[in-house]
Order: sequence, then C-alpha cells, then structure tokens
Amino acid sequence: MDIIDQYLGLWGVDVAVKKLRPHAQFELTNTTFTKWVDPTGTQPPTWEEINQQIQIDKKQWDTLHT
Repeated sequence: MDIIDQYLGLWGVDVAVKKLRPHAQFELTNTTFTKWVDPTGTQPPTWEEINQQIQIDKKQWDTLHT
C-alpha cells in the first residue's frame, strides 16, 4: 500500500499538499509556506491546486460512502 493511500477519507490543506508534493517537507502559517524543502526541486502548489485537490478528495469520499 502506498503511503498516500492511508490518507483516504481525510481531506484538508496538509493532506492535499502531501498528495500534490509527496516528497516535500513544509510548514504553513495561515496561507504562507514558511518552510519548503522538496528534494525533487518542485515549488509549493498554488492555493488553486490545493483547493482542487481538497474537492477531489471530498468527492472521492462521498462516492465511496453513498
């Protein structure tokens, strides 16, 4: 089982960021990334990307539980 599969049923900013950038270590203060370390060299996701991922996660949960 992939580690990200353990997040099934959870949604929110932290989970969305980990799904979008699974190798990154980060810290957030409000909507600002105050720490960003990603060994793959990617930049932090935009808030649009994060919100889209949250909606995908919620929809997936709703689909599984209706």
